Amino acid sequence: MKKMLSVAELDSQTALELPERKMLALVNVTIFNVLNNLSITIPVKNNNVAVQVCAVVEALTTILTPGESLTCTIGQGQ
Repeated sequence: MKKMLSVAELDSQTALELPERKMLALVNVTIFNVLNNLSITIPVKNNNVAVQVCAVVEALTTILTPGESLTCTIGQGQ
């Protein structure tokens, strides 16, 4: 059983507020449209999300007209 702290003990404690910090992206997902030579890079903080995004891109590629294609690559974030 844990000992209850007295008011004096609680008052003697120090609480520090941590500064906000920006989370850096773990990975970048780059989607490239070969036909139009366009690309977009999306920073993603979760590897599972990056894999799911690329899976959707690959699925979309199957319904594009012949000659059109999208590629998806996952690379280390900056």
